Amino acid sequence: MLTTETAPPWVVLVPLKPLTAAKSRLDRPDRGALALAMALDTARAVLDAGEGVVGLVVVTDDPRARRALTELARDRSEIPAGTDSAGSGSAGGVGGTTGVGGMYGLTRTGRLLVAADEPNRGLNPALAHGAALARRIHPGCAVAAVSADLPALRPAELRRALAAAPPSGRGVLADAVGTGTVLLSAAPGASLCPSFGPGSFEAHLDSGAVDLTALLADTVPGLRRDVDTVADLNTARALGLGPATARALAADPSPRTAA
Repeated sequence: MLTTETAPPWVVLVPLKPLTAAKSRLDRPDRGALALAMALDTARAVLDAGEGVVGLVVVTDDPRARRALTELARDRSEIPAGTDSAGSGSAGGVGGTTGVGGMYGLTRTGRLLVAADEPNRGLNPALAHGAALARRIHPGCAVAAVSADLPALRPAELRRALAAAPPSGRGVLADAVGTGTVLLSAAPGASLCPSFGPGSFEAHLDSGAVDLTALLADTVPGLRRDVDTVADLNTARALGLGPATARALAADPSPRTAA
């Protein structure tokens, strides 16, 4: 486990499918809107996780998601509209693109970088692309891939999981069911090597990732509760939904703290 003195800066990676294709197992007519809302609540928790998280990279080709994420980051960082916080020029307005460190097709607002899915070959290549961008912009950082469907995630849970990550190599945290992966970490200098998909938790263990599940157990319930089905959504609601998901469900936000 890393201490505050030895912890590297972290960049969190979040992949997001086009909303028309997202959450196909969620049996609701508004699943696209819910997919966006859950991604926004996930991003909000990451951006509120504290100074140890120096960046959030979201890989998506969905224009609606790009606009909403940029607006969220602008609200969290109080950056004037139309301004690129990196000083690399105009962001082209909300959801626009800008050159960042000589790279184009990116939107950077505060600590958020929204990147197009340039590989366009599925989830794992998208995450590898996001990790490469993160390390180009933040040399020496550790990276952690998390699911985009964590509407009950609290910032403190993410901080706890990142603090538990191994100081070398990779770490993996299972979802609530125990077969999927909700967080995959890679220390500075280590390749992320994502193997998301069916049975991803076992696949990550088999490829050498350290199991964080027993260590963290039930201390990170929102982080482990990804949402694929209506039953999952009901469980997340009981944990306490983030504001975007609560609004999407036309429900009052349940109690939740930022710590």
